[in-house]
Amino acid sequence: MKKLTMSLFLIMVLFGSAFAHDGAISLYTNIGITKCNATIVALQTDTIRVYYVRGSGPRLGPGVEFRMTISDDMAFITGVEWSAGFNNSLGDIESGIALVGSACFSATDPVIYIGEVYIMLDYIVPAPTFTANIVDHPDASPSAGIWVTACITPGYPMVRVLGGTFVFNGSCNPGVEAKSWGAIKNLF
Repeated sequence: MKKLTMSLFLIMVLFGSAFAHDGAISLYTNIGITKCNATIVALQTDTIRVYYVRGSGPRLGPGVEFRMTISDDMAFITGVEWSAGFNNSLGDIESGIALVGSACFSATDPVIYIGEVYIMLDYIVPAPTFTANIVDHPDASPSAGIWVTACITPGYPMVRVLGGTFVFNGSCNPGVEAKSWGAIKNLF
C-alpha cells in the first residue's frame, strides 16, 4: 500500500509540476506550445515565437520585461517583430527589453503571442546544439527579473514569471520545470 501511495504521489508531483507555474515567457514555434526545438543549419535563419504562458499566473496586462540570450557565439538575432498589442518598446532583446501596450490581453486565452525572433546560425557544418533563453532583464523595475504586468487596475502591478528555453539541433521537454526532478529525488 505504501508503494502504491508513493507511486500515486510521484505521478501527481510530476504532472502537477509540468503545468503549474505562475506564468512564463516561453519560446516555441507553435501556438499549441508543443514545439520547443528546431533544426537549423549553417547560414539559415529560423523563426521562434515568444509567448506568455499563463499557467496559474495573472491575466497579461499591457507590459512585459525580459532579455534573450543565445548560448553559441556563432548564432545571432537578425531581427524581431512584436505583437500589435505592444505599441512601444524600450531597449533591445539582447540587453533587455520592455514592451508596453495600451490595454490588457485576452482574459480567456492561456497563451498570448508576444512576438517573433529571427535567429541565424553562422557556422560551417556540423551545426552545434545551442539554446535561446529568456532570462532576467538586468535593469527591469522593480528589480532584475522577467516581469509581466498583471491586468489588475489601478496600477497594473508587476509580477515575476519564469523564462523559457528553445533548443536548436537538439531535443527539449516542453512544459516541465527543470527543478522538478531534484525536488522529487529529495523525497526519497
